[in-house]
Amino acid sequence: MNRHFYFSFILFSMLNLILFVPSTLIAHRYDGAVSSIVVSVIVGTLLAYLYTSTFEKFPGLGLPEILHKFHPNWIVTPTLLFYAFMWLSGASIALVGFSVLINRFINPDTNSIYILALLVAICIYSSSRSTLSIMFIIEMGLICNVPLILFLLSKSVFSPNVNWDAIRTIANYGMEMPDLQSVSAATYIFTGYVTISLFNRAFPANFRYKYRWTIPVFGLLVLLLSFFIPIGFHGTESVDNYLYVWSITADSMMMRYGFIERVMFVFLILYLNLTLLFVTTAWHHAMEFIKSCSRNYEPRVDPDKTPMRNWVIVSIFGVLTLLFHQFFTERESLIFANYWLVVRMLTEILLVVWLLIVSRGKSTRRELT
Repeated sequence: MNRHFYFSFILFSMLNLILFVPSTLIAHRYDGAVSSIVVSVIVGTLLAYLYTSTFEKFPGLGLPEILHKFHPNWIVTPTLLFYAFMWLSGASIALVGFSVLINRFINPDTNSIYILALLVAICIYSSSRSTLSIMFIIEMGLICNVPLILFLLSKSVFSPNVNWDAIRTIANYGMEMPDLQSVSAATYIFTGYVTISLFNRAFPANFRYKYRWTIPVFGLLVLLLSFFIPIGFHGTESVDNYLYVWSITADSMMMRYGFIERVMFVFLILYLNLTLLFVTTAWHHAMEFIKSCSRNYEPRVDPDKTPMRNWVIVSIFGVLTLLFHQFFTERESLIFANYWLVVRMLTEILLVVWLLIVSRGKSTRRELT
């Protein structure tokens, strides 16, 4: 079961390499991005360690069941609805952003709303599946895609087009004070640990998290690659001219002996798969949080049939995503994403502290009895 936790962590880490995290860090490359990466590794690792340690004390229970066990409904329901909104909005931003990428770089003749509608339809079906099915979908998706992504990333590191002087120039700004925006963006690389809010339901009673030392190592590696490699390709100034900087970076590489010469097409297809996996996971979490607002709801990890309410809830998510695309421009989506990243980090810290207090209270009552 450890692999399911780390697959989720890898999914979130790898996905954010192409969307808003690199552009946010690059925008602050002269005023705190480098030091923010260091701070984010410490903060992200600490949150992941504390969150997983807390859930070890509640075997077989998800976040909704833990909250219902210790708090009244008037506290739990708004909390679950808020976190459902956070999951939904984060996934919608990613899906809308990637539909724009596909429209711009792969199929510019098609309206992006049609591309988004197709992606939404896929995610509606996949996210309505059972929790156990979602866990195995993530596993199979990553096994098929991550090796190729790692190959392309290694190709970018050893590319002769990388200007290491530009990378060293930005690295010299490491003594600048970190800022909230950069830290919140960088910690998003580590946020895959929150998936155990539901996946813990499927873990056995004696389950223990192992190899957590890999979290800071892998997270730091992804952050360094996502931040410094585009700077090496485009220079210290030109790198800020692109919203989706990794798409342009991938287009700067070529596979000389491959049957597909331009790396960008392979790169975008691989990240399309990761985006669909991420949205599937996020919508499933949002759906389960909404269903769990009722104390009478009995969660099942792998039901025989897909309940009709699953279809209804995720279909509403799809409609809201299409409306978001219609009413927000690309630049407005980026601004919204930056605010969302800050709120996400602060509320995750609050949630971890909250669960620590709850678990300590549980341990204290057990000792008294």
